[in-house]
Amino acid sequence: MKQKQMTERAEIKSSSQPLGGKLPKFSIVTPVLNGEKFLEETITSIRSQSFDGFEHIIVDGGSNDKTLSIANEAASQDARVRVLERPGLGQYPAIVEGFGHARGDWLSWLNADDLYTPWALKAVLDFANRRDEADWLSGFPACWDSDGTLRFMRPEGWRPQNLIESGWFHSQLLGYIQQESIFFKRSLFEALSPSEKAMFQDADLAGDFKLWKSFAAHTQLVTVPTVLGGFRRHANNRSVVGEEKYIQEIRTAGAMFLPQPLANLARAVY
Repeated sequence: MKQKQMTERAEIKSSSQPLGGKLPKFSIVTPVLNGEKFLEETITSIRSQSFDGFEHIIVDGGSNDKTLSIANEAASQDARVRVLERPGLGQYPAIVEGFGHARGDWLSWLNADDLYTPWALKAVLDFANRRDEADWLSGFPACWDSDGTLRFMRPEGWRPQNLIESGWFHSQLLGYIQQESIFFKRSLFEALSPSEKAMFQDADLAGDFKLWKSFAAHTQLVTVPTVLGGFRRHANNRSVVGEEKYIQEIRTAGAMFLPQPLANLARAVY
């Protein structure tokens, strides 16, 4: 217990110190549990950014495979990568834990099997510098396969704020808002109420859906017209394996559902 407290104090102390005298612009959190298969590629996609003003915080929930070795090796090679060991911590509590150690103006999370494009951070920063009111940004949805091949991207730029807040964006109505492409200002996250943050942190599978609903009550989602990141589809995706449970969770969170003919018409119009 004493050793754990010392470790946590050291992490908190180090998180307040800028790297090279300069605070990072972006803080990217990766929650992971036994993610050895894809984690190295995820880390590489972040370390390969054309804009280098970022930190990558990997929060491990108690892996018993090679995950920690991969993460610690990356941290030993790059001071922008930090590893927090939090055994037993679930996905969304781990993300919130990472945000608590973050120093960047912009926050995001990238799961341990997903990828960013090399220009993602620079594109977000360049776009935000031209749009002062842009506190919450997304790119075009994209998907990679298990081999890391980009399988599709879909131009999609119109996501009305009131429809996001009302829960229209999910797989059975207007489609997902792709979490892997989302970046938001720290100030937006910090402006959420305790109940909004708790709703996100306590989620099982649908934390992203709940967070987007909360954000939409405060600001508009703005689309950067390029691919920023993407979902990697493989046999063990939590969101794929748990699709039925995800739908039940978003129903409880106030998702909008329409009878199938009307849902099809809404999708076609959208």
